[in-house]
Formats: sequence, structure tokens, C-alpha cells
Amino acid sequence: MQAFLFANSTKSTQAFQFLRNNQNSTIKDALEIIKDGDKLVDLICYAIMPDHYHILLREKTEGGITSFIHKCNISVAKYINIKTERRGPLFESLFKSKHIAKNDYLLHLSLYIHLNPLDFLIGKQWREHKIQNWNQIRNKLVNYPYSSLKNFLDVNYENKIISGTKIITEQFKNAKEYESFLREWSEEMLDTINDFAID
Repeated sequence: MQAFLFANSTKSTQAFQFLRNNQNSTIKDALEIIKDGDKLVDLICYAIMPDHYHILLREKTEGGITSFIHKCNISVAKYINIKTERRGPLFESLFKSKHIAKNDYLLHLSLYIHLNPLDFLIGKQWREHKIQNWNQIRNKLVNYPYSSLKNFLDVNYENKIISGTKIITEQFKNAKEYESFLREWSEEMLDTINDFAID
């Protein structure tokens, strides 16, 4: 997840160079460099799975989304390659994106992203059979560490990676109302889930 934080700055290249060229440097030092840059995107919500990730972005600088994704993919590939002593690209193809022109799609996409970890937490069959025990599923989703859902359900939870969430959260009275929307969609609207996949 640090890749998201590091990639989201016009100064990220300088920060990475600083880390590479200074043996005694720390992540904290590099973060100070990144703070001096402009944000490329608002990362509104995300879910990282073992073999892919979903992110909802709003571009803040021209070409910001492409630059952000490029930097993230390179960072993740380098990390995995070093950890597993492998070489070469990690991702099969270019990233897929879709412009969000309607508010309804924006809201439902945030739900799709936040529910996506269920595919490997409990298996993809949840998409067909609807969720029966919301409290159990809620706990799995909220405790999943690679998702922004906790930011939407707990106003006191701080996550430096995300920004711009108000475009979604301000459309609900409070976090409980967003959770109710998530629950209702997971129990009733599963037939529409494939509408949110990008082919």
C-alpha cells in the first residue's frame, strides 16, 4: 500500500532516487520529499487482492491517472521481483479504466470495490447466492487490511493513502447509512454486479 502513497506525487521519482542513493535514508525522509510535490490523483477507494487490485481515482493533474498507475505497477513489480527473486513484468496487460459520468455509477462502483475481497475471503459463490449473514461478512470486510472500507465505516480511522472520499461520503447522512447501502446492495442487487466489471 505504500506504493500508492509514494506513487501519488509529482516528486515521487525524486523520493525513490533519494532512497536508492542514500543508504541511511528512511521512508520518513522520502515522505518529506513527496509532500513537496502535487498529488496526481485523489484515491477515493481501493481493494487490493492477491492477484489484482481495484481503485477509484479522480485525476488532479493532467495525465495523473496514467502516471500514478504506471508508478504503482513498477513499484509493486520491483518489490515482488526482489522478494521472490524473479525477473520481468508482473502484470499481463495494461490497466483498464472507465470514465465515470454518472453519480449512480460512482456510488455503486465504490460498493463493488469494497465487496470485491469477498471473492477470495469466502469464495465467488457469494455473488450468486446473496449474503446471508451480514455481521459475519462485515467483520471480514472491515478487518481486511488492504481495503479502504474501514475509512467509509469508521470516521475516526485515518488512512493517509485516501483522499477525496467526500464525493461519496457526503451523499450519506453518516457511516451507518453508507453501510446500510452496502448491505442492501450485497443482499439484493447482486444481479447487477457484472455491470461494474471492466472488460
